[in-house]
Amino acid sequence: MRSAKALCRPRRYQGKSAPRLAWYYSAQRRAKQGHFNQSIGETYWDHVSNEASLMKWALDEPNNEMLSVETGTDVTGSLDIKSFTQDNPTKAMQLLSHLRVEFQELFLEYYLLGKSQSFLGQVHGCIQTRIWQSLRIAEQAIGAILVLGAAPDAETLFPILKKNELDHTAYGSLTTMIMLYAKSQSYTEVAKTVRAPVPAIRKIFRPAIEKLLAAKDIKSVAVGCYLRNLTHQVSLTGSGLSKRVAKRLRRMRVQHFEAPAAMTSPLFNFNKIATLGNTPWIMLEIASEHRMAQITPLLQAQGKRIFGKTAAQTFAPVNKDGDLLLGYIFARSLRPELTYSLRQIRGITELSATRDESDRITKVITVPHSEISPLIDKEVQGSIKVAQVKVGDFVEIQTGDAAHYCGTVLRIKGLGVYVEVKFPSGRVFNVTADPTAIKLLPNTPAKQRAFWGIKHAEIDQSKP
Repeated sequence: MRSAKALCRPRRYQGKSAPRLAWYYSAQRRAKQGHFNQSIGETYWDHVSNEASLMKWALDEPNNEMLSVETGTDVTGSLDIKSFTQDNPTKAMQLLSHLRVEFQELFLEYYLLGKSQSFLGQVHGCIQTRIWQSLRIAEQAIGAILVLGAAPDAETLFPILKKNELDHTAYGSLTTMIMLYAKSQSYTEVAKTVRAPVPAIRKIFRPAIEKLLAAKDIKSVAVGCYLRNLTHQVSLTGSGLSKRVAKRLRRMRVQHFEAPAAMTSPLFNFNKIATLGNTPWIMLEIASEHRMAQITPLLQAQGKRIFGKTAAQTFAPVNKDGDLLLGYIFARSLRPELTYSLRQIRGITELSATRDESDRITKVITVPHSEISPLIDKEVQGSIKVAQVKVGDFVEIQTGDAAHYCGTVLRIKGLGVYVEVKFPSGRVFNVTADPTAIKLLPNTPAKQRAFWGIKHAEIDQSKP
């Protein structure tokens, strides 16, 4: 039987929580008014950057800064912005160059490098919802660029604002205020020029943005998106970003990551392996040589847990069929008892040793490092050896949380390669990478190096 509370709710709304129900009512009301809304399967990007018009801009009219959706004959298609970014990086960079640096970085990390919103929330120091919101604003700003141009002038903005009855304010023309703010990026400077209190300027901008975003025609919405991008998270009293955002950026400025050995590599390094010296290797047997495809990921993950902060290495070369090439998994560490604990990994069964009549281990069989070292040099294929990478080289990280970011080699110590990934906003990733976890990007001039890869010389990623 339905509860009293449920009886008071129409059946078509059953199953919705109170916040969800409030959103539902709002969505239905906006849909009836003809607004752009995700609840009816539409987005601002679908309306602004339809496939026909954007591809025409990308391929046929490279010098056209302004493009309306009406320019194409087919306006039914919609663009996958991720595919466009990956397939047309040059054009994408031209559009992104007009956004704030923070939005540029976030956009490229998400759409080009394929990082998750959860990860981006961690490295940017905010919750995932804020990441989604920033991506949405950046996406809408690109649409505004396609409709209005990169920097709309007063002649473009005035008729749109006048049509929406927004240009006339108690302190003069809103068009004039927008042009002043676009130049100074400061509410205070605008207030001084029009002789108004700073809070009054903010109170004029915010309702105007909300009204424009709720408008029915695309140019009005584009102006709203342009202003939202211009004023999002900015300082309310000075210039630049707000104090809270600036503090968060300083807190997240330098971050550290590890890039473990590539899964295709037979060699896994744990911690400071330079301290191992000529420590001999022990031999471990597995239940079946055909199980290496399952054992290899476990060896890397569980090995990190078993060895903790102790230096260690494992070496398990396989042939083209995925079978152990030498019949054993080789391992060594500064604490032999930890090496023996590798038998806890599912699939690893025995320790190579001599035993007495009671099957008790009398002596563990070891192999000198001098015999294993040449095998490592020979079998670690498809990876970059330390000798092939030098300080100053430009490389791409292949594994770990920092995978796909690109940076410069700062130093090489033992079998550890230290890579610095620099961002235009000043953020830095310091990555300690295994030699097998990096890919060399040779002959890349300093001006063409970017955290996402190699940029063309003619693209300026900085904010104009």
